[in-house]
Amino acid sequence: MSYWYLIQAKPKQQLRAKENLENQDVECFYPTIELEKIVRGRRQMVNEPLFSNYIFIKLDDEDINWSKIRSTRGVRDFVRFGIDVAKVPEQLVQQLKFDTGIIDSNMLETNAPREGDKVIITKGAFKEFEGIYQSPSDEERSIILLNILSKTIKLEVANQDVMKVEK
Repeated sequence: MSYWYLIQAKPKQQLRAKENLENQDVECFYPTIELEKIVRGRRQMVNEPLFSNYIFIKLDDEDINWSKIRSTRGVRDFVRFGIDVAKVPEQLVQQLKFDTGIIDSNMLETNAPREGDKVIITKGAFKEFEGIYQSPSDEERSIILLNILSKTIKLEVANQDVMKVEK
C-alpha cells in the first residue's frame, strides 16, 4: 500500500531534492503559488513554495529504502513525530493538488494599484483622502499624488495603507 510522506529539504534546495527524487522514480508533489510582489521596485508575479522546504512524496510501504531517500541530494530528512515518520492523509494531498491547481496567473486577480489608478488612503493623517498611484517606493511603500489646496504633492505611504478605488 502506498502512503504520502513529508520530506524536509535543505534550505533553498527544494527543487534539487524534487528533481533527484523524481530521478529515483519517487512520486513527488511540491505545491507552489503565484504571488504578486515588489522586486527591485517593480511589481512582478513570483512563483513561491506553498510550504517552504517541504516536499510530499508517495512511497510503497512494502518497498521503502529509507536511507536512500534520506541521502538524496537536497533532502534533509523525513518529518517525524517522535520516532514515527509522519504519514500524510491522501485526502489532504488531493485537496492541496486541487486547490493549488486552480490558481493560475490568468485567473489570479490582483487588487494592487498600478500607475495612474485612483487610490484611497486608509490609515494615518491623510485617511480617506483620494489620490493617484504614481509608483512603488520600495518593497513596503508607494508614492501617491494628492491634490491638496489646488496643489499636487507626493506622499509616501505604506502599501497596506492604500486601497485601489474600484471603477
